[in-house]
Amino acid sequence: MEEYMLKGKAWRSLLRRLCFIAFGIAAFSKPLDRLNLYNIGFGIVIGLFFGFLFKKFLRGLLSLINKTLRKEKGKETIYYAVEIGMLFLIPFAVMVLIATYYFKWSMSGGFIAAGIMAVGTASALELGKLTGRQELKNTIISSGVCFLFSLLWNLSTQILVKVPGFIEGGISLLSSVFKGGSIL
Repeated sequence: MEEYMLKGKAWRSLLRRLCFIAFGIAAFSKPLDRLNLYNIGFGIVIGLFFGFLFKKFLRGLLSLINKTLRKEKGKETIYYAVEIGMLFLIPFAVMVLIATYYFKWSMSGGFIAAGIMAVGTASALELGKLTGRQELKNTIISSGVCFLFSLLWNLSTQILVKVPGFIEGGISLLSSVFKGGSIL
């Protein structure tokens, strides 16, 4: 593996995770209770899970359609391109946190979708830089994957936004039962 691919790998991974944590926290933030620990915790878990799936799926599909590149230079080249592309999430994560906590906006889906779409373009461009030629198939596949994941994010958060309330209610119920209260 190339030496430059190893440099900063831990930092890139940490920054990617922090971006998806920011997306999760912003997506599950409640306008009247921004610092609710249940929403923040659930947002962190969902953000990390979604980020993990997104990275694996994008890397897997780009690796699948670039068999000759994978054989010539190894799968690490494709993984590196996706990692570099994921760095384009940083400005969108900063914007979504500012919009949610400073401006008190409650609609963060646009920032998140734009950030995910930027990753697809950046990954395809980085792959082209590493190989010395831009290929349309990489751009189309990565854009398609990113479109599907941004759609999946926006649709699933509309459903999952109710889960932290259920968790909080369940914990409160169990807490009252164990402290000597009763259910009835």
